[in-house]
Amino acid sequence: MLRKLLLLALVLVATAGLAACGDEATDDTTPASTPAATTPASTPTQAADDPATLFADNCAGCHGADGGGGSGPDLRGEDNVDGIAEQVREGGGGMPAFSGELTDAQIQAIAEYVAAEL
Repeated sequence: MLRKLLLLALVLVATAGLAACGDEATDDTTPASTPAATTPASTPTQAADDPATLFADNCAGCHGADGGGGSGPDLRGEDNVDGIAEQVREGGGGMPAFSGELTDAQIQAIAEYVAAEL
């Protein structure tokens, strides 16, 4: 019986010790949590303004990663930046308009990327 009581006491002490450790690990005031909260790996603006990322996120699903087509037409060889920007902005011919989803600067970046890189 004494062994069972000692074992129970040992388990309770160990559990209390683990619970105390758990509280320290989740305390938002500890220095360990500060860098993660204030130092992001990359800012969303940087990724959002990268033309290749914009194309991959918004266009490649239909036009393919290399712009070679898929469910959308082949964009390789398109070099009319203004025409590409208008198509992205207004949509048409089965393509959705991105004017409400992307800024004018992002649409321009995509148009220039398609004209120069694909």
